[in-house]
Parts: sequence; structure tokens; C-alpha cells
Amino acid sequence: MKKGFLYLLLLLFPFLGMVLVNESMRVGLEQAHQRNGMKTINTSNKIISQCSWACHDDTNYCKTKHVKWLNNHFQYTDPLYFGIIGLLQSTRTYALANILILVLFIPALLFFFIVQSIEMQFKIRTLNANK
Repeated sequence: MKKGFLYLLLLLFPFLGMVLVNESMRVGLEQAHQRNGMKTINTSNKIISQCSWACHDDTNYCKTKHVKWLNNHFQYTDPLYFGIIGLLQSTRTYALANILILVLFIPALLFFFIVQSIEMQFKIRTLNANK
């Protein structure tokens, strides 16, 4: 029972955290924007003081205006970032691939490895207790 509850918390906590962060950002926003006919939280305009949909559409604009800590590391992060974007775009269903791979598959894989690690730790504790 304890393990099941622990695993359930491990499974739900990242998603709950993501929802809490996203919804807390909504509180201070007064004006709804539109993008492709849908309401959005952020504008599509380029804003120097914060990221917007313009950053999503123009990564280089975001890198020059908003990125502070990774400036010296673009040579390492860019191949990974643009490789993932290229992989998702190569599926021809970018949005669906984004959800399936980045929201479902990778977190499920990480969850599996965390559970396996915890199971090993329980076995180690049991073996050490029996010595």
C-alpha cells in the first residue's frame, strides 16, 4: 500500500506541478490574446522584457533578447534543441508528436526508471536488514 501511494505521487506530482505553475501565471494577466484564431495567454508581438509567442516562432530572437545563463553554452544546447525540433517536425504532425514524445513517452520512461531505482533500494534495504 505504501509503495502504491508513493508511485502514484511520483506519477502525479510533475503534472500537478506543471498545472499549478501554468495556472499561477494566468492570475496576473488581464488581456486575452489571439493566435491562429485561438485565445492565448501571451501575445504574438516581440517583447524585449519577456518571452512571447514570437520566441516560439523565432528562437534566435529569444536567444538574443531573453537568454542570460546559457549564452556560453549554445554550442552544446543548440544541437540537442534543434535536433528535437527537427525530429518532431519530421513526423509531419508536430503537435501530436510533441505531446506523445515530450509529454507522455519521456515522462513515462523516466517514471519507469525511478520506480525501478526505488524497487532496487527496497531490495537493498531488505538484504541489509537480513544480514
